[in-house]
Amino acid sequence: MIKKTDLTDSCACCDEIDCINLFCHKDDEAESVGGELYIYKQLNHKKLLDGELNYYICPNGILLECSCYIIETLNELLPNDYLAIISKELVRDMKASFYLAMSGRYRQAILIQRCVFENFLYGMYFSTKYSSFSRNKDDYKDLKKEFDRWLTGDFKPGSAYIRNVILLGRTISREENKRWKDLYKELSRFVHTIMKTPTGKAIEYENFEIKSCLSKVEFDKDSLIEWSKYYQTVFFLILNKLLYLYPPVKQEEAGKLALKLLRVNFNDKRREINNPDLDKILRMRARKIIK
Repeated sequence: MIKKTDLTDSCACCDEIDCINLFCHKDDEAESVGGELYIYKQLNHKKLLDGELNYYICPNGILLECSCYIIETLNELLPNDYLAIISKELVRDMKASFYLAMSGRYRQAILIQRCVFENFLYGMYFSTKYSSFSRNKDDYKDLKKEFDRWLTGDFKPGSAYIRNVILLGRTISREENKRWKDLYKELSRFVHTIMKTPTGKAIEYENFEIKSCLSKVEFDKDSLIEWSKYYQTVFFLILNKLLYLYPPVKQEEAGKLALKLLRVNFNDKRREINNPDLDKILRMRARKIIK
């Protein structure tokens, strides 16, 4: 087992190459500038000075944990369901987004959310088409081939087409279709843009004048808040839709625990967040399903 102290002798603390030293921080730099794990480590100190930061960190960790409970349960109940299979990767991606945001990589963290949302749309597309079929075996075989092509990157229809198929299948409402379209547009803004980065300082290295590592990151509260807004919006949308489409998940112990955690952590923030998907989640109850 690797201990925390072992990191000081690892590549994460490389003394030779600043750009790969994740704990890098120089005395003449601002306290909020450094390597990714330096920024992550600073969060605890910053939370003590600014209690508001807790809201943009801990509840998002709860969302990630709840998604694990819900999606793991879904895969146990329906291991071959297309949306269930895709959702497993969404959890991993959202953890990566969380880690990047805590490490000061805000734009990259939001970029991952666009990928998550897009893949969720594909999952909805495959599940909607599957549900619309009659008992024709050829339809299911063709859809399986289409899914396999999507996994290899050979099938990539546009998001507008995907939403239209889902809409016609009555898996989402027209109001949801509009919100999802707007959300995709907002997340796409971060693909072709840059964010604030710490300014490199000139240093001497042998016979050359270069700048200190520009790959360092900088803690920025406003950027963290912006990331948190999108993180919660995407997660509320996904969890609401999964719980709505797969009611048996709510009957399992893990599903019940997820709903309880969501109510405990978000019920008092309901009005402030003002998110329709969160409202629906908080109204859900683990009612018995009549077969």
